[in-house]
Amino acid sequence: MLGQNSRPINNIQEGEKLDGSSFLTYFSYPIFTFNFSFANAYSGSTEEAHALLTWKTSLHQNHSRSLLSSWNLDSVNATSISPNNRSKLSSPCSWFGIRCNRVGGVLGINLSTVGLKGTLHEFSFSSFPHLVYLDLSANEFSGIIPAQIANLTKLKYLNLSANRLFGEMPPEIGQLSSLNGLSLSSNYLNGSIPASVGNLSGLILFYLHNNSFSGSIPPIIGNLKFLSSLALSTNHLNGVIPPSIGNLTNLNGLYLFKNSLSGTIPPSIGNLKNLRFLALQTNKLSGSIPIEIGNLKFLSGLVLGNNSLSGLIPLSLGNLSNLAILSLQINKLFGSIPQEIGNLMKLSKLKLAKNQLTGSLPYNICQSGSLERFFIRYNYIEGPIPKSLRNCTSLVRARLEWNNLSGNISEDFGIYPNLKFIDLSHNKFYGEISSNWGKCPKLATLNISMNNITGNIPLEFANSSQLQVLDLSSNHIVGEIPVEFGKLISLGKLILNSNKLSGSLPRELGSLTKLEYLDLSKNRLSNSIPKSLGYLLKLHYLDLGNNQFSQEIPTELQNLVQLSKLDLSYNLLKGEIPSQILQFGKFRELETLP
Repeated sequence: MLGQNSRPINNIQEGEKLDGSSFLTYFSYPIFTFNFSFANAYSGSTEEAHALLTWKTSLHQNHSRSLLSSWNLDSVNATSISPNNRSKLSSPCSWFGIRCNRVGGVLGINLSTVGLKGTLHEFSFSSFPHLVYLDLSANEFSGIIPAQIANLTKLKYLNLSANRLFGEMPPEIGQLSSLNGLSLSSNYLNGSIPASVGNLSGLILFYLHNNSFSGSIPPIIGNLKFLSSLALSTNHLNGVIPPSIGNLTNLNGLYLFKNSLSGTIPPSIGNLKNLRFLALQTNKLSGSIPIEIGNLKFLSGLVLGNNSLSGLIPLSLGNLSNLAILSLQINKLFGSIPQEIGNLMKLSKLKLAKNQLTGSLPYNICQSGSLERFFIRYNYIEGPIPKSLRNCTSLVRARLEWNNLSGNISEDFGIYPNLKFIDLSHNKFYGEISSNWGKCPKLATLNISMNNITGNIPLEFANSSQLQVLDLSSNHIVGEIPVEFGKLISLGKLILNSNKLSGSLPRELGSLTKLEYLDLSKNRLSNSIPKSLGYLLKLHYLDLGNNQFSQEIPTELQNLVQLSKLDLSYNLLKGEIPSQILQFGKFRELETLP
């Protein structure tokens, strides 16, 4: 959307998608449209009509009924019609996708998303002196962008995105001094961004993302003082982010992610007082996060992940009262998570995974009640779970694995009505598993493996009708596997290995027809292997090794034709391996007897 201080664009309104491609999880780029009126008079240029028809002959359309069928000059006996009416028949103003000004000159061409194939070579740019709007996005145009595009001297809006254009961006585009919106995104363009774009002083939206541009970002881009959104992401750009980018004080969105940019983040970015979204992830940026970013009071998204940033997380980030997304994951940040982060009342996504963070979690990490995604995995964070996280009912996904977190797991976690995924593995939690997990109605994945959990498996898990993955492995859990597990009909993975489970394997597990992965190895399970396991037709991994199963291997296991691993070793089984089991599958791994 345009910033409050941006220069207005004549006849431009929000509402129509500028770019033909689909956008990423975090954001969508700003969009705008032109409004045009149909011509009231039909004195338009015959030259424009013939130029369009010439271009039409070079195009192909992927539709059974061509949308360009209206592009024609009616053949009428010249003696039966007045000269005035004859000029109407040569006007393109009523053709599909064409808009004219009040005197009949072609003002706009919008052929977005109509399945056109062809090139721009036959398009006579010089024949359209009044054209202000050209949208050919989301088609299958190929070839280069001709230098003759510079002839469209009144053009305000150019959208060639989501096509198959290749070659370099012609420097002549820098002559289109009236441009307010330029999108060449989602093509196969390469080469460097021409410095001539610095001449487009009225540009508000500038999109070159999803191409193969290389070289550095031209510092002259800092001349585009009215720029509201700049998207250069998903290219091969290198070099540093030019400090001149701090001159773009009307900028709402800066998207430079998925390039090879290096060096430090320039402190001048702190001058972008209107910035709403800053996305620099997946580059080679180094150095510390500038404290000046804390000046960006309107910022709602800060995404700096997958770089080589180091140092402490600046306390000044606590000033970003509108921040909803903070992603600093996959860097080299160290120190503790600032308590000030807990003051961000709108924060819904906090991603700090894969750094070198230490210390304890901020006590107020979810005091806002807005936190939905919380990722801190692969750090060195220690200490207990804060009370604010225990009561964080907004939580949807949480990844806390591979830290040094501790505390009584039966007391540290509450009931989460929106939780779908939580991984607490590879920590130092102790105590018994709470029945509260069975009261999380949307829970699909629960991983508490590699902790110091004791006690029995709570029967309340049977209420988790959405549960797809349950991993309680490598703990000290005792007792029997509840027969109520047969109600977990959505379960795809059940991993309970390396515990102290005993008793019989419930035949009710045969009801879990979606089960693909079952590991119950290294326990104390006994008695016979239930025949009902033969109903688990999607099973590709079955490990019952290192238990105390006895009697014969059930022949019903021959039904498990998807198995790639079967391990029944180190049990008390007797008899021979059923020949049918050896015949039906191509095992990558088969272990039956010690």
